[in-house]
Amino acid sequence: MHIKLSRLLWRGLILRCPICGKGKLFRRPFKMYDQCPYCEFPYERGEEGYFTSSMAINLVLSEFIVVGFTVPLSAMRTVSLALIWAIGIPMTVLLPFLFFHHSRSFWMSIDHFFNPVSREHLETRTRIFELSSKE
Repeated sequence: MHIKLSRLLWRGLILRCPICGKGKLFRRPFKMYDQCPYCEFPYERGEEGYFTSSMAINLVLSEFIVVGFTVPLSAMRTVSLALIWAIGIPMTVLLPFLFFHHSRSFWMSIDHFFNPVSREHLETRTRIFELSSKE
């Protein structure tokens, strides 16, 4: 079953399972459920580094916002460099934390759009991965 991109992105925005749209992704801040509480779809696809792309999305989005905010400020001759640093440096640190949940959620949605996988296929793959890691 292929889900529309708009529906997947909406589910990413509201931090819901990309498959059923009902299950929450996070049990508490910075701690994801292993699988959807409703459809039991495993959120991590079983490969190491699955969420590396979400970190890239987070970093790029955060830095674009910082640059988009600080560069126009720096062009204004009336704004001091200390003020630009006082605003820009905390933004650089805080924005990745603020976007953590949504960058993971959007990554899962985008990945599921381009690489749709059935739950059965993923469960089989996860079992094979677990067996090979025990050896």
